[in-house]
Amino acid sequence: MANGTVPRLRYIDVIPIEQEDEVLIYIRDPQDIAASPLVISPHEFFVISMFDGQHTYSDIKLAFAQKFGGLLLQDDFIENLAATLDAHYYLDTSNFRDYYKALRKEFAAASTRLSWHAGISYEADPDNLKRQLEGFYQHPEGAGMPGTNGTATLQEGESLEAIMVPHIDLRVGGPCYTHAFKYLFDHSEPDVVVILGVAHSGSDDFFTATRKDFETPLGTVKTDQAFLDSWIRNAGNIDFAENDWPHRSEHSIEFQLPFLQHGMTKNFSVVPILCGPMEYLIEDDGSLTKNREIHQMAALKQTIEEDPREIVVLLSVDMAHMGPKFGDPNPITNSSMKDIEKADHAMFDALSTLDKSEYIKLMKDDLLKRRVDACASVFSLLEMMDSGRGELLSYGQNFQPDTQSIVTYGSMGFVKSNR
Repeated sequence: MANGTVPRLRYIDVIPIEQEDEVLIYIRDPQDIAASPLVISPHEFFVISMFDGQHTYSDIKLAFAQKFGGLLLQDDFIENLAATLDAHYYLDTSNFRDYYKALRKEFAAASTRLSWHAGISYEADPDNLKRQLEGFYQHPEGAGMPGTNGTATLQEGESLEAIMVPHIDLRVGGPCYTHAFKYLFDHSEPDVVVILGVAHSGSDDFFTATRKDFETPLGTVKTDQAFLDSWIRNAGNIDFAENDWPHRSEHSIEFQLPFLQHGMTKNFSVVPILCGPMEYLIEDDGSLTKNREIHQMAALKQTIEEDPREIVVLLSVDMAHMGPKFGDPNPITNSSMKDIEKADHAMFDALSTLDKSEYIKLMKDDLLKRRVDACASVFSLLEMMDSGRGELLSYGQNFQPDTQSIVTYGSMGFVKSNR
């Protein structure tokens, strides 16, 4: 093995962290196929950065010596590192491919998508989860319980069309979630909730749905099969749920469900949709020329309009992702946090008037550069809402000291006039 090439490292997230004044490298699999995250040294990271399926052991030892002042690297160091990575499924080897194939087969056969983040990002015990959700509502930064005073009011003749909710870890942004859900429950109790989340990994499609029901500690949330059938038919028989693998561990749908289960007083169903990348839809001049995706959005709008039931769209999105954790060269400072907030509010201002042309300009000039993952979901809503208004309900910033990085998020409500 020492005379051959090293295996290829699969795509990973790389996050520099500090532990006791020592810089280490945290690596994780964005598809959650690898058994667990790993923490490695900068020396180890330099070595695995050359795991491309082409470099040899000799290549790595020579590069390592040149990088670290003649320090000699032994073959067994590389071999042991490769063995650890392969055991955790970080390398593109037969071991990984067999495991991946088995996981795909198991997920495809399941009728229910199991809770992935319960016990980590939110409580796994039903009673504890209910108390946790109520704690978010009653938090000083929360909205207060549904049915109590303090909700933004609708004007005469207006009806609720959509809400924007964060999908940041509930332990961080839970109180911000409550502003959108209180707005929803105080003004509507829909039969169907169309959730436009974000495919953080594993999909290049613009829309990825699933027919699986969703399990949470509070029970099972039914996916609306009839709505999916109608949407697929209206879109020209595009099967949006054909490749639903990205739903396996994706959190942007899952995090909304306990709030819906906790707040609804009648049976409801959901349409779980993950939105993919937006960049390839925008031409250099700022125009949108991908008619296929625009047609899919129009088909979704048509399906909502043709359905006699009460339907609300839920945008499960976050805002900026900035700092070294996300690949930026400079750490986030107090000054840059203020600049980020100002830029985020420029988007909220455009959404308050449903100004689609301004939103497209912001995407091209700012939002995509700041890794605002709301882009595709929000644009889809703007394609579906011909008129109305949006209202910012809450805003938050999560600064992460260990990586000097930030994630921002907010809650909004969207209404239309029925006059």
